[in-house]
Amino acid sequence: MTTSTRRHGEELEAAIRAAVLDLVRERGASAVTMEAVAARARTSKPVLYRRWPDRAALLRDALLAAATAAIPHADTGSYRGDMLAVLHGWADAMTGELAPVLVAVVAATAEDPELAAAFRDGVIGWRKEEMGELIARAVARGEVRPDVPVHLARELGQSLLWHRLLVSGDPIDDALVVEIVDEVLLPVVRAR
Repeated sequence: MTTSTRRHGEELEAAIRAAVLDLVRERGASAVTMEAVAARARTSKPVLYRRWPDRAALLRDALLAAATAAIPHADTGSYRGDMLAVLHGWADAMTGELAPVLVAVVAATAEDPELAAAFRDGVIGWRKEEMGELIARAVARGEVRPDVPVHLARELGQSLLWHRLLVSGDPIDDALVVEIVDEVLLPVVRAR
């Protein structure tokens, strides 16, 4: 690359993250090596190592960036609205071009403890924290009972979508999201 076309900062990092996701989508998580990503992103391995210490950190960063971009986490003002937004985001991710990446990463975690830790700590850990905050806001507004088991409530809706994506293959659509929120989540979190 000539100096005039060299990418820097966010542009370069976006190209690197896109290269990671493309490699996972095309050949699975094991295809993500520093060498392969550098080649795909048209950069060098030293550039990668200046930003990420290893493959696991690079994967975690790319997956977390994709998840945070795909899954809304703004306060809509209501528990129902928040859950609809979050689950619609997951549904879109699980039915769009991110779906093969999610499937490949989950499959690869069985054989790759480093990737499993990166996925659990980065992507899933981030979602647990975000969902905990979402539920705390709803408790403060009086929409969710204060004794709700947060460790279960924060995973319930997403678990149904993950099950469909990874196990049953049943359709994931907008109607399902509304049904999960209205028929499963709201009855679980409301005062008894």
